[in-house]
Amino acid sequence: MWSPPADPLPPTLGRRVCAWIERFLVHGEGDYLGEKFLLEEWQRALVYRLYEYDPVTLRRLVRRLLLVLPKGNGKTELVAALCLAELAGPVVATADGRGSLRKSPNIPVAAASFEQADRLFGAARTMVAEGPLRPHLEAFETELLLKDRPGRMFRVAAIGGTNDGGLPTCAGFDEIHEWVGRKERVHLVIGNSLAKRAEGLELNLSTPDDADPGSLFGRLHAYGLKVASGEVVDPSFLFVWYTADARRDLTDSAALRAAIAEANPAGWLDTDRIAARLEVDRIPEHEFRRYHLAQLVRPEGQWLPPGAWEDLADPGRPPPPEGAEVVAFFDGSYNGDCSALVGVVPGERPHVFVIGCWERPEGAHEWLVPREQVKARVAETFGRWKVRLFGYDPFGWHAEGEQWAEAYGEPPVLVWETNLRKRMSAACSRFYTTVVNRGLTQDGDPRLARHLRNAVVKETPEGAYITKAGRHGPKIDLAVAAVGAVDLAATPTVTPPAPFALTGR
Repeated sequence: MWSPPADPLPPTLGRRVCAWIERFLVHGEGDYLGEKFLLEEWQRALVYRLYEYDPVTLRRLVRRLLLVLPKGNGKTELVAALCLAELAGPVVATADGRGSLRKSPNIPVAAASFEQADRLFGAARTMVAEGPLRPHLEAFETELLLKDRPGRMFRVAAIGGTNDGGLPTCAGFDEIHEWVGRKERVHLVIGNSLAKRAEGLELNLSTPDDADPGSLFGRLHAYGLKVASGEVVDPSFLFVWYTADARRDLTDSAALRAAIAEANPAGWLDTDRIAARLEVDRIPEHEFRRYHLAQLVRPEGQWLPPGAWEDLADPGRPPPPEGAEVVAFFDGSYNGDCSALVGVVPGERPHVFVIGCWERPEGAHEWLVPREQVKARVAETFGRWKVRLFGYDPFGWHAEGEQWAEAYGEPPVLVWETNLRKRMSAACSRFYTTVVNRGLTQDGDPRLARHLRNAVVKETPEGAYITKAGRHGPKIDLAVAAVGAVDLAATPTVTPPAPFALTGR
């Protein structure tokens, strides 16, 4: 999975940088020690994307990279090579497209521990010591210095802390899933300092980790998915994730090897040897999926099976025509959260579509749901379609709900409290069964898919229903609205009771 490229494709210094790497760098410690660093096609493609630039301003387009790969694909050595290119290579765009050197490059390479930081820095130091770049740099235990001009690369360990990010031009961060607790502040300080230099570049690499969606890795990965899906347009963020289809049956030998080939781009890896880790060594499957397939191992209690919702997407289907019968459900919040409005076209195979979603923007600390926008979208819904039923959770929206009932009738406007466990449990059960039995279609909205992935199951005496993964877990409001809308779509049309007629003898 990659961030989508710009259209049309911008110019890039990728060819120049690749040529520099292959001329001046050699492989570090390992089976290829001292041999020329010849880039494979997947590595070359990454370098080309990383060094795209604006043809008018000559500014680099990508400012942050998140590279997620299984173990053994050489991601640490690749990022070490990129850091060396930033230190001594032609990485500044010029009008003739040839590239020039960075002025006063300053490059921290960092990891959660001193040992991990030394893996990244040590790879770079060995590339210098064993190759053609050696006459141009002085190599010390914790830093590399350019001989002919100001410029340095140095080792940083998050465990050691830092009070000053300096003036870095590029920073390499290794295994960011380990940057937790106070260590995360080092990443923040250095990242903020990159903004002080023109075209600062942040290089993040990791294997997957699902421990905490609110962690540094969890936030960056979630943002990368938004960029890759087109939910967020951010050409400055390059997201590269090599993984395998989570639905492959790893007990089947052919499917296992297909998954390994899909997730591991490096040409030097032995598929059978990796498969033996599961088939012969019998390591836990969730560990195999994480380390060798770069999969986000399904958190305990996650609701829908992997890919079940995505398989139902029909993104080419247009919205229902004006005057069509629909049902809709609104799940609202006040602040710091998300409000969602989801519609369903009823029928033998209902179609789910997102009408509106108001979610706190990235980086916004204080935010209020735009209530007037919500009310306008609800009014538009009733004006555009024939709304058979409209359910809403009244929490925080009592006044608006009463206004909707007065304006549009009661029914179709219904109070539907999502905190009533028995009702919510029955609705979740209906939704789950409909999805796994392929009993509906959906519009492919990436926001709804994300909220459904975020949902986990909570078991109670009243039944099982969906909730967030912890108090501060990622949002699920669109998922709740979809559950309510599908439940309403299966509800017969509500009609008022006939008046009671008195009869006499």
